[in-house]
Amino acid sequence: MTAIILTYLILINLIGFVLMGIDKRRAITNRWRISERTLFLVALLFGCIGVQIGMHVFRHKTKHPSFRIGLPVIAFLQIMLLLFAAYLWFRFAGSPTRTVQRELAQIRELDADTLQSFLHEVNLSEDTNADAGVRDIRADVIALFFKNFDYQIQGEEIEDDKAVVNARITNIDAHALARDLCTKILQRSVSVYPESTVPTTNDYYQLLHDTLAGSSYELVTTTVTFHLSKNHSRWEILTDDTLEDQLVSGFISYMNDPYILPAASALSIQLDALKALTAEQWAEYLSVDDIFATYNTDYSQAIDEEYIRQMAAAFDYKILRCEENGAHADAVVRITSIDMGNVLSIYKEHLLSYAATTKSLRDDDIQFSNETARLLLQSLQENTGTTSTDIDISFNNNGSIWDISFDQEFTNALMGNMSGAIEQFNSAAHDTETVIVAPVD
Repeated sequence: MTAIILTYLILINLIGFVLMGIDKRRAITNRWRISERTLFLVALLFGCIGVQIGMHVFRHKTKHPSFRIGLPVIAFLQIMLLLFAAYLWFRFAGSPTRTVQRELAQIRELDADTLQSFLHEVNLSEDTNADAGVRDIRADVIALFFKNFDYQIQGEEIEDDKAVVNARITNIDAHALARDLCTKILQRSVSVYPESTVPTTNDYYQLLHDTLAGSSYELVTTTVTFHLSKNHSRWEILTDDTLEDQLVSGFISYMNDPYILPAASALSIQLDALKALTAEQWAEYLSVDDIFATYNTDYSQAIDEEYIRQMAAAFDYKILRCEENGAHADAVVRITSIDMGNVLSIYKEHLLSYAATTKSLRDDDIQFSNETARLLLQSLQENTGTTSTDIDISFNNNGSIWDISFDQEFTNALMGNMSGAIEQFNSAAHDTETVIVAPVD
């Protein structure tokens, strides 16, 4: 800015000097003259010194009172005006407020250089060897984050060589952004089949970029406190973790808050991960191998596949209650799954029908095993019912996230209240002397 002003003053005064010379020559040759109005206009445009020097060098208009008196007066007023402007410039341009304004204005008017500088200043670019594609993602993240950034200086306090400047900044709701990002990170981490590679910092930048690009956040206003120190008449901002966090509207603090996600949300994410499993994934997740302990080589695999298929299709949940008490949470969850009570009820009827035939008496052990296994498969295939079981789940926050693990009660509900169904079946079997189904370990 200073160079532009100096260049202008030199040019306008040079123009004033040249015009006086041209007008003098035209006066001598009785040619068309430059009007006095034009010369005074140049003088008023801060070209007064050039016009006055030209007046004396070319001995032109030295007897005109308007020039002989007017030009010195204009020059004096302009010099005073320039001195006052310089005073204001050095008074305020070098003030703590002006220093803060320059920094905030750079954020609001982000360009490529400012983006890279800001990435470094707020510790978002620790990898100096990152390739161009990675740097572009990070720059895009910052551009999206500060797209609607604005600020307003509230005031300053100066004491000797220390100063404090308070500002109000307006930006996207960093709390909502942190909550959405933590949700996606948790969803990724609780996946039953996570990616084989460990997520890198760049992966999380991509996730943050996608979150910012795919969501619309309200604008909120927060307070930023700048501490400055004077170094050889120049005010410098003292950067620390608190200031960095305030500049991003508390986003860093929110991301480090182990309670950013409510316990109910963390529980839902865990259960949603299970709900998204396919039948094949369920079989692998539960390590299913002859789940009903039939020990029958002809039908055990088909029985397992049908059971898992129905369980995967039926599985659902509803959080009836979830209460947080400090780092502890208690929840009541209704688990919906395959109705094993109904399956075993159908199975019992088939067994009774089979037992009432002479075939059951003629069959040897292998034939008997095959038939009872086939009837169990048929019973599963005929089942259309689901059942819901309410269970209690307790879990704690480990200081980073809500640490949720599922116990035997959850597994039993997941498998269609298997233990209750088997107990009921075996009780009925005892009364009718039918085949007893072995409990699942």
